Amino acid sequence: MSIIVTIMALTLCIVSIIMSNHRFSATNEDLFKQEALDLTRVVSLTVDGDALKTVKDRVHDIFASIPPDKVVISDEWGSDDFNKQIELFAPVVDMPEYKKVHEQLSKVQNLDIPTVSSVYTMIYDENEKMEYSLYLVDAATEDPCLPGVFDHVDSFDWDDVDVMNREGKDPYLTNTEMYGWLVTAVVPIYTTDGEIAGLASIDLDMNEIKANESSFFMMLALTLIAITLISVIITLVIISKTIVRPVKQLSVAAGDYISNDENSIKFSSIYIHNSDEIGDLSNAMKKMESDINDYIDNITLITAEKERVGAELNIASKMQTDMLPKNFPERRDIDIFATMTPAKEMGGDFYDFFMIDDDHMALVMADVSGKGIPAAMFMIIAKTLIKIRTTAPGTPAQALWDINNKLCEDNPSGLFVTAWFGILTLSSGKLICSNAGHEYPALMHKYGNYELLENDNMPPLAAMEDLEYEDEEIQLLPGDRLFLYTDGVPEAKAPDGSRFGTDKMIEILNSKKDCTPEELLTEMKKKVDEFTGDSDPFDDVTMMSVIWHGKS
Repeated sequence: MSIIVTIMALTLCIVSIIMSNHRFSATNEDLFKQEALDLTRVVSLTVDGDALKTVKDRVHDIFASIPPDKVVISDEWGSDDFNKQIELFAPVVDMPEYKKVHEQLSKVQNLDIPTVSSVYTMIYDENEKMEYSLYLVDAATEDPCLPGVFDHVDSFDWDDVDVMNREGKDPYLTNTEMYGWLVTAVVPIYTTDGEIAGLASIDLDMNEIKANESSFFMMLALTLIAITLISVIITLVIISKTIVRPVKQLSVAAGDYISNDENSIKFSSIYIHNSDEIGDLSNAMKKMESDINDYIDNITLITAEKERVGAELNIASKMQTDMLPKNFPERRDIDIFATMTPAKEMGGDFYDFFMIDDDHMALVMADVSGKGIPAAMFMIIAKTLIKIRTTAPGTPAQALWDINNKLCEDNPSGLFVTAWFGILTLSSGKLICSNAGHEYPALMHKYGNYELLENDNMPPLAAMEDLEYEDEEIQLLPGDRLFLYTDGVPEAKAPDGSRFGTDKMIEILNSKKDCTPEELLTEMKKKVDEFTGDSDPFDDVTMMSVIWHGKS
């Protein structure tokens, strides 16, 4: 922050100095240009144009007599050739017209204007020899440009030389090694006949002004930089006191709070009296610390309670699992195996098989609506009612009628049960079954394929009272297989949202027709798990596989 503030302040200071220098210099230059132009206009009105034209014509005549290869320009000032050339123009200086113009120029030269460097007349011209500016009369007291001094000029378009002589030239600024800073203005001088006699020109010396400008801006720069640095230091001290120090205190407290050291600095022990955002942040951190401590205390209590509930759920889940048959009969006439995998700690699916008498076995596959503890409790009630009712005479449909009415008597939660209930005569293979809204079982006759047994499917148990259920009789042959399941198998969901489906289930069943019931259910569960991937279980997965071998 200190570096950024310092750089920004110094940058602003430097930009201000540069802009001020540029603007001040431009203003001075504009003032001097206007002064030079005004003085030059005075000169153009003061000089006798007719006398100046006489001087110009005489200078042109002498210049015309010089061979082109003998012309010497002012760059060779002081050389023998240059001095010889000046001597050729000596008669011009003795001309009355020359003296008259020189006297008029001298009046302006001798005015009490310290910036006036020189006042002179000249003319722009071009011929077969060169493009040049030709000096006519110069009132300078030191090293005047006498007639015969020529400057080679190529700084403007010589197609407009007539315009230059008629209108003059806008004031311009030069900086040369010999003369330094000069402002020059050029204004035409006319004869009484309106002809161009020459150009009046004045050079104003700006060297002292430029030197004063440099001194002024050096002093300005040093003053601004000093003020800037002092302001930066004061600003940084204020920032350190009102921002950096409080933020550092909060940062240290935050680090100590994370370390959970009993001797660490706490937010509540920090005293920040700022009435700005830093103070608001400090108050917010203190409030946060208090809320987090309260939250941790609550979480501790909730975690302990959750662990207690979890332990009880584990016990209840084990009790529920223990209620399902685990000892599968080892008989020659039937082979059976079943599994139940709950989606939560406790599930709503259940299966059951038990001997009604020596020749009849009950087969049950059911699914309670909902999940968790309510579904598990309703499952226990439904399972118990089915087992009790089966001990009484009657077909599966008659048993489901009684069970349905019992479940409807006290069902405030509105739960219901889908169930497939069948009674298999082990000696003959006759299967009488009834379906209360459950999934269609899959049946495979020996040497055939699994197919869905789409028998009459009535509403589920506990949906409404006095529902009439239908029995269906199926004759099994030795080697026939029956696959019972809940909707957790076909409705298993993949990460992309697609369903496992009964078609895929039948395909897997037919690919494992020769497996034992245990092998078949293991393979089916594996395929379902592969299909769902890392997705959370959608529903309980309960399956039963039965093979009837016939009477031995």
